[in-house]
Amino acid sequence: MIEQQQFYDDVQDLPHALATLEALPVTENGMLSVLLDTSVSRRPGRAYLLFFRDAARDVRAIVEAETPEDVKGFDAAAERAEQFLLHQLAPRSPGLALYVSARPEIFLAVPFPRRPTQEVVWDREPLLTPLVALLDDYERVAVALLDKRQARLYTVYLGAIETSEQIESDVVGKHAPGDWPRRTRSTRIRDGRHPQRQGLTIAWSGMAQTGQKRRHEADVVRHVRRVAQSLSTLMREYPFDRLLLAGPEEAVVMLRDNLPRPLHARLAGTMPLSMEASDADLLNATTTAAERIERDVELATVRQLLDSAGGGSGVLGPEESLRAAREGRVDKLVVSGDGEEGADQREQAITDALNFAGRIEVVSGPASELLANHGGMGAFTRY
Repeated sequence: MIEQQQFYDDVQDLPHALATLEALPVTENGMLSVLLDTSVSRRPGRAYLLFFRDAARDVRAIVEAETPEDVKGFDAAAERAEQFLLHQLAPRSPGLALYVSARPEIFLAVPFPRRPTQEVVWDREPLLTPLVALLDDYERVAVALLDKRQARLYTVYLGAIETSEQIESDVVGKHAPGDWPRRTRSTRIRDGRHPQRQGLTIAWSGMAQTGQKRRHEADVVRHVRRVAQSLSTLMREYPFDRLLLAGPEEAVVMLRDNLPRPLHARLAGTMPLSMEASDADLLNATTTAAERIERDVELATVRQLLDSAGGGSGVLGPEESLRAAREGRVDKLVVSGDGEEGADQREQAITDALNFAGRIEVVSGPASELLANHGGMGAFTRY
């Protein structure tokens, strides 16, 4: 049993909210799932509340016609949801999900980092697909923005900067501060009175510059290795699947070449950012790059699924996917997140797969279009 009310204020709480919902038993009293667009443009006049009232009225008519014994429970849940929207909600995120039962101990409010497709659903189980899709799209990404003297490390999760760290290293310049200027050497050449001394001066200066250059290069290597070590620590504390590098090309290449194997395996690309980039610029560049990478990975996943289904280690189509999910055979369920067609089957397959510790991949864009040829659903199977 969960606490009487759980109001999550931060989108970073989404994983905990999903785990709470997954642990809920199927309720015979019914569950009201509500997705609302609470972005800035919808806050004047509480447009999200007006949508909820209209949609709830339509859903109630369906409940009254199909399962009249649920009407009392639906009315109680809808009233609790409306009271929250009227008196307790202060929207700060683009979206909101509510999960409400007639039972007083079940009430969850979860902020979304993006505008959801608005809907109101009454069912025996909570609507999980929107949360699953968000967590799938907004995987944690690490970013290293560096040059040869300093670095800024970040993790970006659920559309926000989660952690940040700055590194500054002592790196000597390429040239010694006491090098003789070129004009001094040319004066002595014209003077001609101390040719031997002149030659020693030029030789000593060259040796100093060579030594200074070596110390500079060694310092830069130590700096880069320090950054790589800090990234390894960051990965242990905030596990991430993808790493993006940014900064001057030479520094980025040096870091890439010094990444240990676990970090190198997570390297997903580079971004054209300067060290002077603001946190807002970095966040925008990171989310854009991560979205592009996610679409590419999804397309590769669907293509792999088509090959696996042909080889017997996967299934395609809603019926085969649902059967595999019910039997606990799903290793990874792949579903289309675009459109409403087949939403009930998709939701049931996700719930069943999660019950057996299956992984979920919600795809969109080109990957969704390819999967649409097979009913928008497929699965990699364990056996």
